[in-house]
Amino acid sequence: SGKGSQHPFGAMNLPQTPTVAQIGISVELLENLAQQTPVASAAVSSVDSFTEFTQKMLDNFYNFASSFAVTQAQMTPNPSEAFIPANVVLKW
Repeated sequence: SGKGSQHPFGAMNLPQTPTVAQIGISVELLENLAQQTPVASAAVSSVDSFTEFTQKMLDNFYNFASSFAVTQAQMTPNPSEAFIPANVVLKW
């Protein structure tokens, strides 16, 4: 139907500017890969899977929130928006 239904981010009304992404692929010798395989005596992580998930989720949240960071000089006063200082998220 509408343009927004064709793309999952179409409803966000973002400017239609070209985007460039670069993906790297490494071709390695089998001998090099064998050196990267963990040795049999390597210990399994003793961290609970829920704790590990929570840590990774919070790291990703901080990285996501930080991607919107602006300096005070870049801020435009808007009484209808709340701003959370990045250091508050980091301390939390």
